[in-house]
Amino acid sequence: LRKDSLSSEERFTRAMDGYGSGGGGEMEQLQQSLNAVVLQLLQNQVRKTCFDKCFQNRFPDRMSKSDHICLAKCMDRMYEAHSIVVKASVEMAQNLASQE
Repeated sequence: LRKDSLSSEERFTRAMDGYGSGGGGEMEQLQQSLNAVVLQLLQNQVRKTCFDKCFQNRFPDRMSKSDHICLAKCMDRMYEAHSIVVKASVEMAQNLASQE
């Protein structure tokens, strides 16, 4: 699959799956649980932030095309930003670990 054929959420989930994988089934299970919690927190924050940004205290009966576009772009930006932060954090942790 090409990168741009995946949704932001799918790209984020795939990126998270690669981080922290290591030995031991228990550790792997713990990492998967942690990834699930982080993803749930991220999804909740994205929903709240994007809903507030795109609807600003108005509650239409139906979503317009511009509402859909606003939500999609907002969610893409937030997932992409989070993915960049996660990648940078992992690289920083690896650099620190290699210095020891």
